Amino acid sequence: MKSWRGRVFSGLVSDSTFRFIVVADSHIRHSDDAVADYPSNALMVGRNQHVVELCNQIEAEFVVHLGDIVHPLPVEEAHEPAVRLAASVYADLVQPIYFVPGNHDIGDKPKALVGVPSVASENYAVFEQHWGPAFQSFDAGNHHFVIVDTPVLNSGLGRAEAQRAWLESDLVDASAAGRRTFMFTHYPPFIRDRRESEHYDNLGEPARSWLLDLIGEHVEAVFSGHVHNFLFNHHDGADLYVLPATGFVRPDYSELASVPPERENGRDDPAKLGFFVVEVRVDGHEVRPVRTHGAIPAARPLPRPLDVSLAPDWVSPIGVTLRHDWMAARSFPTAGLDEFRRKTVRDDSTLLALWEARIADVRIPVGDVTSVERLARMRHLTARGMRFTVRSAGIPDVATLAAIKAIGDLEIRWELVVPPADFAAALDAAGTADLPANLRRAIAPVVPTGSSATDHFVSSGFSPLGDLHLDRWLALDAQGVFQELVFRAMPSDPAETVVAGAADLVGGLGRGAVVNVELPRASESSRFDDDAAVAERVAEAAEAALRHPDVRVFLDGFMDHDRGYYPRHGLIDRRSNPRPALHRLMVESAALT
Repeated sequence: MKSWRGRVFSGLVSDSTFRFIVVADSHIRHSDDAVADYPSNALMVGRNQHVVELCNQIEAEFVVHLGDIVHPLPVEEAHEPAVRLAASVYADLVQPIYFVPGNHDIGDKPKALVGVPSVASENYAVFEQHWGPAFQSFDAGNHHFVIVDTPVLNSGLGRAEAQRAWLESDLVDASAAGRRTFMFTHYPPFIRDRRESEHYDNLGEPARSWLLDLIGEHVEAVFSGHVHNFLFNHHDGADLYVLPATGFVRPDYSELASVPPERENGRDDPAKLGFFVVEVRVDGHEVRPVRTHGAIPAARPLPRPLDVSLAPDWVSPIGVTLRHDWMAARSFPTAGLDEFRRKTVRDDSTLLALWEARIADVRIPVGDVTSVERLARMRHLTARGMRFTVRSAGIPDVATLAAIKAIGDLEIRWELVVPPADFAAALDAAGTADLPANLRRAIAPVVPTGSSATDHFVSSGFSPLGDLHLDRWLALDAQGVFQELVFRAMPSDPAETVVAGAADLVGGLGRGAVVNVELPRASESSRFDDDAAVAERVAEAAEAALRHPDVRVFLDGFMDHDRGYYPRHGLIDRRSNPRPALHRLMVESAALT
């Protein structure tokens, strides 16, 4: 039985057993290849030279490339010259590198429904001459690493049968020896649901189920490429990662964002390019995303030092409120690569930004936990170190109480937001409900955002500097049914003043404190886009949280709020790309913890 657990962040400092790097989809080609259609094609070599430069600054045991090393297909005359060019790029790596075959390296999977040849035996000669065996395994310490040739699956080629027999035996032997196994593939088994229909970005049956059965029995984590966008899934105890590319972004996936695509119809979105550094620890593994931001010359610094992204001994001291739906699945037409169907995928780019900034605490509405798929995802992420505050509004009804009870085993915080006039009714409903004993309960009053009696806009939270609503609540809840009090730092309130005041107040009450720090904003109709001011507010909140570790501090917002009322910048934009505030949070957290 597998006993490890994957982790993205940890509050404890521990030495890693070792570290390896995973890159994907470099698509190297000569710089004059099709630049009229896509000017970024001229950047493929430079972008990947920069990846090599970054890798050489990292102490790692090895690098694994997940395929699509070059762009020209094996049937094209430009293929082998591109392979030689790629070999010259990776020759500068100081670490050993292993290569996974991608569809641009040996041919597409069978039944791909695209107008290019499928994988063929004659395509392997160039690959194996330059990159090594198409499937292989190796050990590092007590850990096992397996490279799988996924384009050949379901092909009927002799190579597919040979790999099948070898892989089944190899994984059994590694498990019998007590080794933890990590797998590398080009095609991911699936992108959202193991029962999804076959399309351009997943494996077809029967190979999908065969491989997933092996993964569930033997494998700790699978790293895949091909999609050029980050995705995270979980299958039978194994973590499944789909990595961003180092060359370009698949433009069809820009459909996931609610704003127009970046350059080249979404294909040239440099902030989405990057790779993973994986820390293998005694009790699991940790993923460290590293954004390359495209073709950044070595002489120009990254938006934050590489050491900040990789240092093991810091976590974000503050959490964030996820106002936008971060688990939503969207069906979209890809028009070309999947000409005859819609494809459904979940946008995991917000999750990547959370992992990148090592933000463990997130605040979500109760509606996020009312489906089986979403609840399962919360359970997987909780096991990886995320902590959820689930917020409901109004006197809790039967449906709300049932939703909270269903997730009580996750050691969540339930934040109940109610108008002061409903304090007594809300306390009675919550106090008599059959809820888990270990459930943390926090209370917040609904308060107006302005002084006008006709203002529709409200917020929530007590003031620690004298609040009649708080006095009334404490008189009603003398037994401490709600163990925590939620306080509000308005945009004009210094975060330190509110956090320190909350810490002092609850210290004499035997209660815990949660502080909701609102980000800067202008009027309800004016866009607040001063990134420097947002970054300063984030740094101020982080410093206050570190001074008062007994107070849980949340930023009210994470992604830009770019439409409706009070439009304002956040820590990430609507494509989930970092804004200066996210970089500032990481730098401050690394420096202060």
